[in-house]
Parts: sequence; structure tokens; C-alpha cells
Amino acid sequence: MSIKVTVLKSEIDERGGSFKSDKGEDVAYRTRKQKARLETDGFAYPFDVRLQDGQPGYPQGDYELDIESMLQVNKGVASLSKFTVLRQLPKAPARPAQ
Repeated sequence: MSIKVTVLKSEIDERGGSFKSDKGEDVAYRTRKQKARLETDGFAYPFDVRLQDGQPGYPQGDYELDIESMLQVNKGVASLSKFTVLRQLPKAPARPAQ
């Protein structure tokens, strides 16, 4: 199954702040996201491409969700990374001029 992701904007939305942990300590956080659309089984959904600190954003365009690169296994339990990994979709061959 292929999951298509279309990055709608190349701009990265960065937000940060802090919160109190359960121990009462201040914890700083920062999120970096790009707006996208995820398509699977004929349906499209709004989707945020979450980026790691320092990771460059993806240019606008069509990609495929790279599940294999996002897969993490810990103590026999599989989960996906919270950071999105995309693989460029191959370009459709150009049609010859008639």
C-alpha cells in the first residue's frame, strides 16, 4: 500500500515554549511542521509533516510516506517515529510531442 503525501507549502511553521513536568521542572519544547495532504484509499486528509531540529524542509510537491525509515522496534513492539520521512515520487515520463 502506498501513502501519498503532497507538501503544500515549503515554509516551516516553528513553535516553542515550555511547560512544567510532573516533577515541577520547566521543560522547553520546539516543534517544526509543514502543511501537507495525505492520500490513501481514495481519501485525502490534512497532514502535518513533523521535522527534527535542523532538518531542512521538503520542497512543495508529491512524496510517498517512507514507513520503513520511520519504523522503530523496542522490546518487540513496533511503532512509527514521530518525525515524518518522505520519499520523492518518481516523475511521470514526459509525453512526446505530436
